[in-house]
Amino acid sequence: MKNRLGDGDDVPYFFRELMAMITTVTEEEWGTSKDPSAKKLSDNTIRSYTKRTLPKKLSQAIVYRLTPEVITERIDKRPYDTRKILAEDLQVYDSAINADNVGQKISDYLVEIIQKSAGMLPLDSLKQQQQEQRELHLKSQYGDYLLQEASGYCPFPGCGKQLHVYVGAKVSPLFSVSKVDKAKGDEIDNLIALCPRCYSTYLMDDNKKLCKELKAAKNTLAVHHRSVQLLDDMALEKGIIGVIGKIKDLKQQDIIGASLDPKEIKQKLDPNADMAIYGVVNYYVSTYFLKVKEIMINLDKRGVIDYEDIQDQMKAIYRKLKKANKSRIEIFYEIVEKIHKVSLQEDIYCQIVVSYFIQSCEVFDAIT
Repeated sequence: MKNRLGDGDDVPYFFRELMAMITTVTEEEWGTSKDPSAKKLSDNTIRSYTKRTLPKKLSQAIVYRLTPEVITERIDKRPYDTRKILAEDLQVYDSAINADNVGQKISDYLVEIIQKSAGMLPLDSLKQQQQEQRELHLKSQYGDYLLQEASGYCPFPGCGKQLHVYVGAKVSPLFSVSKVDKAKGDEIDNLIALCPRCYSTYLMDDNKKLCKELKAAKNTLAVHHRSVQLLDDMALEKGIIGVIGKIKDLKQQDIIGASLDPKEIKQKLDPNADMAIYGVVNYYVSTYFLKVKEIMINLDKRGVIDYEDIQDQMKAIYRKLKKANKSRIEIFYEIVEKIHKVSLQEDIYCQIVVSYFIQSCEVFDAIT
């Protein structure tokens, strides 16, 4: 690859360029240096990789954050003659390589090399076929639910890729269904939707620490999804859209002199137990409460909203989440999401509205 794509670069420079294309992990995160103060690899260390395999520690650091599609695209953009010569160089290993597929083939090889260096062994052909059949069955049975549970994004730690692919005007799901704990059964609580890359890599990985992290991710998704289902049948005044629109229009001069000392907040939130949410709510209440109250009253007078209905609805939503034993921070963000779904407005404005109802006593009871 260096001879055909290196453009005269030396080995260390070409290796770093290659790594920048194959992974989103920076050199500082490769974690191969014995000396913690030396964040980057020496040129001599990189040269030594041409005579041996990649270090296991390096491969394990990057194996779940690979971007082989970048290398494929970069090679595909090279002139045809360059790709043809590169393909001819590699035909001794794979006679099916040609100028048109050399980018994809090299990407596949690099992924395989990194996976093997990380200690992952591919399944034999029979097990691979059985696994594919099992995955298709699980996907047809649970796929829609798991895709919705993941909100359309790969929940694997450090990934976050979309589980849809856009081809022209068409949007299609692109995901696989994996067991969380491979030693357990195919129950819904042990299944999760992952992007194809994370799925295929995790399939070969028996890292117990990673399994534990994925269990935590699955639990977070499941808890949130149950909360969403819990609130699905709860009505919320659509006039809240107008309230948020007015909040978004506020300028700095509008809130100067309209601040409030939210003494009631400490009766609802303990700063020692809920410091993060306390800070957010305290700021929004002190800055926006009086203006939001003014907006609510004016819109109620004009018949845009029914203020009493909104108060009752907020109180009912809070009670339902409290009855489900949700924590204060879970309650706060689940109500924020409920408002976001109704209004399609940014979360920050939905947080301002929820903070208003905390101060006005619809959300959260006084601490006893």
